[in-house]
Amino acid sequence: MKIRASSGLWLLVGALVCIIILVLGLFLVVFPQRNKVGEVEDEIKKTESSIQSEQNRLNQLRQLEKDPEQFQRQLNVLLERIPQDVELADIIQQIDYAAEEAGLDFFSITPKVPVSAGSYYTVTCETVFHGRYFNLVEFFNRIERLPRSVKVVFLDIAASDGGLPYLQIRVDFRAFFTTNQGIEGLVQSTAG
Repeated sequence: MKIRASSGLWLLVGALVCIIILVLGLFLVVFPQRNKVGEVEDEIKKTESSIQSEQNRLNQLRQLEKDPEQFQRQLNVLLERIPQDVELADIIQQIDYAAEEAGLDFFSITPKVPVSAGSYYTVTCETVFHGRYFNLVEFFNRIERLPRSVKVVFLDIAASDGGLPYLQIRVDFRAFFTTNQGIEGLVQSTAG
């Protein structure tokens, strides 16, 4: 009986030693190798992404090689949509025209001080319109087709004093330009 108890004890000790060796093997060999595999997979993904972006660039260069004036035409369109000067009167006129054509009543506009945004400048204009929902949808369609690049950055819709279906619509627009020429008058008029 004493022999059986000690052989069972040795068997239990042997199993514990095997489990400890297995756990140490996991922590010392398997997990570090798994981390290395994960790092290599991340590098592969980065490299594949880099290859894809370079392939896209190569395709663009090949397209440009077929039609070298394409870049100049795109640049000209961009220069038309983002002029050099702020031309606030032009912005107001274009927004007013889009509102009138869409059936909205242009109520007010309040330009903010132009700010520098890196290599270009922006001017934000807060406007208020009165009209119906479908007129507003048409207005936004017309804003997209303006010859000048104007971006809607805020929209607030409330019931008008006349009640529904008429709405009071507050829209903030941001227009872009490339030089600070002509903004002195705007800064002085808002400061005074």
